[in-house]
Amino acid sequence: MLNLSARVRKKVTLFCSLGECLVFGGPTFGWASLVYVLRDRGYFSELCANETVNLTGFNQDDEYYPTCAEQDALLQLVFIIGAFGVNSSSLFFGPVYDKYGSRLTRLIGSLFILSACLLFAFSSQSTAYLMFPALHLLASGGILILITSFQVGNLFGNYRSTVVTLHSGAFGSSAIIMLFIKIVYSAGVSMMSCFLFLGGVALLFSLNTFLLLPKYKIPWPLPDNWGTPVKASGHIQMEEQPVLEPINIDPLTSCNTVNTISWQDIEYPTLISCFKSVMFVLFLSWFAILQLVHLFYIGTFNPRFQLLTGDDQDSISMYTTSFTTIQATGVLFAPLCGLVIDRNKKKLTKERRGSENRTSLDDLQDCILAIVVTNLITAAFSIGMMIPILQVQFVTFFLQVMGRAFLYGILAAFVATNAANIP
Repeated sequence: MLNLSARVRKKVTLFCSLGECLVFGGPTFGWASLVYVLRDRGYFSELCANETVNLTGFNQDDEYYPTCAEQDALLQLVFIIGAFGVNSSSLFFGPVYDKYGSRLTRLIGSLFILSACLLFAFSSQSTAYLMFPALHLLASGGILILITSFQVGNLFGNYRSTVVTLHSGAFGSSAIIMLFIKIVYSAGVSMMSCFLFLGGVALLFSLNTFLLLPKYKIPWPLPDNWGTPVKASGHIQMEEQPVLEPINIDPLTSCNTVNTISWQDIEYPTLISCFKSVMFVLFLSWFAILQLVHLFYIGTFNPRFQLLTGDDQDSISMYTTSFTTIQATGVLFAPLCGLVIDRNKKKLTKERRGSENRTSLDDLQDCILAIVVTNLITAAFSIGMMIPILQVQFVTFFLQVMGRAFLYGILAAFVATNAANIP
């Protein structure tokens, strides 16, 4: 790890992890912008042999391709498989993260992202099916980077949930990357150059894995001497204690009196016991339903606006750009969710009981207000989505971004405060 003072290292770690999540956390959510580029390059246009060619839009090679419902259906399938990578990677690589720590997990994520960038860069109309593994790898690598970045919140004490939700917001705002690709592509830059550049940025960010983050995890609560230089065998090293566990911790006070024990002396709940937990199952079901609403909206964005605009490509491009730009504001809404949770936790702990008597039900109760707000926003978003008026869709864009920012923010805060051995 990089030998910096504790305060400077905290700030540098936060900015680097936020930057990484903002670029590579969830660019899959910018699919509406990327699909516009893919259609312009004629991906899957061989399915539209009997269709007329639409000469609107931009094209670098002055060669225009027909579009059709069959092409849109296959592009939607690409997004579905890519979006599945967000969930599948969390399931399969969660045990890897728990057992081997953040360094190996982040290296796997970086490898996925780099591979995806290369597949995108060297794809063409004749190799359009490379989009399936490319988007899946991009989504899988992004969620691994996000999950391993949550531990940065442990460096900020009582603002832990706020920092965690800030990373979730950056995750949602990374959709703006695909908009940048669309803009520079329309300016004459090739798709290959765009993704080769992103691949280089991925390699640059991978330095964060070795220089700033520990090999395993940032412990919670954070010991006073964690991250301070200590001499060992004549060398300066950063002292890491990835296996500490709190006993009777009061989140409203400092961590000066934290008692710690080795992880070998602790029996963590098994995966089966989590699935037997009513609280866990209900929360998981709630999250899955709301996430499906948002993924459905993004995956069907272009066909929906083809219908609303009468397949006017200029109008579709304008609404696509507007939607992706508004998605970038997710990083502003997500911390509001964390502030609500942190404030509610302090209030309930102070008014009713000390932290030593808190249960998992109390931790869930901290999230109730944020959950209610998320449900109301998602309900309003769903109603707006069904109104076939173009002007109303701008309001729908903001509601979708706010709802998704709160949804992923609650997920991150819930997992961080209720799941054992998760930073």
